[in-house]
Amino acid sequence: MSAPGEPAEAGHRDHTGWSDSSARSMLQLMVDSVAEMVGFQVAALSVAIDGELVTMAYTGPDEHRDFVFDNADPLSILDPIDAAAHRSGRFRFLPAEEQRAELEGHWVVVMDPPAGDAPDTWDPGDVLMAFLSFDDGRIAGVLSLDVPLDGRRPDAATLALLERYAAQAERAVLTAFEREDLVRQIAHADAARRLTRAASLPARASLDAVIAFTHAPLVEGFGATGSWMHVFDPAGRDRTAARTRDGASVEMPTEIQVTARRLAPLLWASQRVLVVADGVASDLPPETDDVVEQARSHVAALGLASALGVPLGAGSECLGFLVLTRRAEDPTWTAVEAAALLEIGHDLGAALMTARALEGERQLVRELQQLDDHRTQLIATLSHELRTPLTVISGNLELLGELSLDDLAAHLQQAMTRGTRRMQKVVDDLLLLAQVSDPQHPLQQVPVDLGEVVQEVCSLVETTARAKRLRLDVDLAPGPLLVAGDPAELDRLIGNLVSNAVKYTPEGGTVSVTTSRRGESLVVRVSDDGLGISEEDQIGLFRPFFRTSNPDALLHPGTGLGLAIVATIIERHGGAVEVDSRLGRGTTFTVVLPADGVPVAVPAGAVRSS
Repeated sequence: MSAPGEPAEAGHRDHTGWSDSSARSMLQLMVDSVAEMVGFQVAALSVAIDGELVTMAYTGPDEHRDFVFDNADPLSILDPIDAAAHRSGRFRFLPAEEQRAELEGHWVVVMDPPAGDAPDTWDPGDVLMAFLSFDDGRIAGVLSLDVPLDGRRPDAATLALLERYAAQAERAVLTAFEREDLVRQIAHADAARRLTRAASLPARASLDAVIAFTHAPLVEGFGATGSWMHVFDPAGRDRTAARTRDGASVEMPTEIQVTARRLAPLLWASQRVLVVADGVASDLPPETDDVVEQARSHVAALGLASALGVPLGAGSECLGFLVLTRRAEDPTWTAVEAAALLEIGHDLGAALMTARALEGERQLVRELQQLDDHRTQLIATLSHELRTPLTVISGNLELLGELSLDDLAAHLQQAMTRGTRRMQKVVDDLLLLAQVSDPQHPLQQVPVDLGEVVQEVCSLVETTARAKRLRLDVDLAPGPLLVAGDPAELDRLIGNLVSNAVKYTPEGGTVSVTTSRRGESLVVRVSDDGLGISEEDQIGLFRPFFRTSNPDALLHPGTGLGLAIVATIIERHGGAVEVDSRLGRGTTFTVVLPADGVPVAVPAGAVRSS
C-alpha cells in the first residue's frame, strides 16, 4: 500500500501545513472506522497537497508509522494504477499478478502469508484504494486498504460497503480542504483589516493619509494588482487615488469617478459588493442595471481582467468607493473575500468619518467595529467547526442502519458521542467568549469566595487527575477570600486553568493550586510540571483561536478559546494574569483579583508573560 500515515505526532514531519488538528482527528476516526467495520488490518488516508500525496490518517502496524508519515509521493504514482486496475465506483483494485512493473513511490507491504491458495486469496502485493475527487474531477486524496482480516480479496458486497465509507471519506476530505481554504482567506483578510486600521490610526485627522496608507495592506492582503479609493465630499471636492501594486499612480478618468458616485450609494444601501469578471452575473436590483453596465465597460476600457468594487460608509451615509483589481491568471474573487472587503468598507468608512467627527463619535464607531469583528469570527468559526464532526456523525448514522452486530453499533455510538461532545464544547466556548467580550453585557457582581470556587473545581478534576496518576496539591489561605464578581465566570476562569494543567501534564506529574493574599488583592496560582510553553507561543497565548506550535500539545484536542476566555473574564473583574513557563519544564499561571472590589495594584496590562 502507499505511504500515508497518521496525524502529526512528535518526531513526525508535517507536510500538510494544515492549521486544524480537529480535521485530522476526524479523518483518523474515519480511517479507524473503515478498518474495524469492514475488516482490514491496514488503512490510510492521503490528501493531495501541492501535487503530492500527503498522509493525514493511518491505522496499522506500529513499525510502519514513521516511514509512511515521513514520506510523501507525487500524484503521478496513481497513474499506472488508474490505467490498469479493476474499477468499482471510487475503488481501484490491482492484483499483484497483473502488475507489469514495480510501482513507483514509497510503498509498505505487510508480508502476511496468504490465507490459502483459492483464487480470491489476498496477495501482499495487491493494491486496493479509493480515488477521492473534487467536484471538477481533480484528485483530492486516496483511501488505501491492505491485509483484509479474512484473507480474501473484496467481493461485490464488500466493495459496495467500502464505497459508502469512501463517499463519507471524500466528503470529510473536501470539508477539510474547504475549511483550510476558509482559514487562509480569513487570515489574509484579517491581516489586511488589522494593517488597514493600523495605517489609519496615526492619521485620523487626514483623509489624504488614510487613502495613502491603506493601499499596501489591501493589495497584499487580497492578492490584488492595484487599488483605487475615491472619497466623496459634500462640497464636491472629492479625493481620489489609484495605484498599481508597486505604488505607481494611475490617472482615473472623470467619467469613471462619476460612475463611482452613482454606484457606491446603491451598493451601500443594499450592503453588497460588485464583482466585474467574465461569467459573473450581478445580483443587484434591476434598477441598477445601467450603472452596473457602465462599470463593466469602464473595467474593459482599462484593460482589466476583473475588479471588485466595495462601498465605504458609516451608518446610513456612503462616504466613498474602493476598487481592487486582478489579472486574468489570478484566482477569482471568493464569497469570503467579498464579505471581508465589505467589512473593510465599514472600517475605512469609519476611518474617513472619524477624520471629521468628534472624539465621542470615534469611540462609538470603534466599539461597534470591535463587536462586528467578534460577530464575524464567531459565526464563521462555529459553522465550520461543526461541519467536520458532523460529517463523521452523519456517516456513522447512515451505517448504523446497515450493520446489525451489537459491538459494531456500540463502536459507532462511541464515535457519535465523541463528535457530539466536541461540538458542544466548541459551541459553549464560543457563546461564553461572545458573552464576556460584549461591552454591552454588564458584569453582575456578588460576593464570591475564591477558596470555595477552587475547592469545587479541584473536586471535579480530581477523578481525571487520579486516572493519569497525577498528584493534585491544593493549598488554600485561611478564611474567606471574597471578591466581587460573577460566580459562573469565576468558576470558568479557575476551571479552565486547572483543567489545562491536568490536560498538559504527563502521567505521574504534579499540579498545584494555591490561594493567598497580597495586600488588598487575592492571588490564585495554578502550577504544573507538564509540557510548558515556548516564549514564541506565550506571545499569542491569550488570543482567541490560538493553538500552540508544540506538536506534543497538539495531540490534545482543544478549541483555542479557553485562555482567551480566562483573559477576558480577568479583565472584566479588574484583575491581571501572569504566565511563567519554560518549554518542557512546566507552567505557572498567577491570577490577581481585587478583594472586595479594590483595584489591583499591578503594572498596566491585564496579561503578562515572564
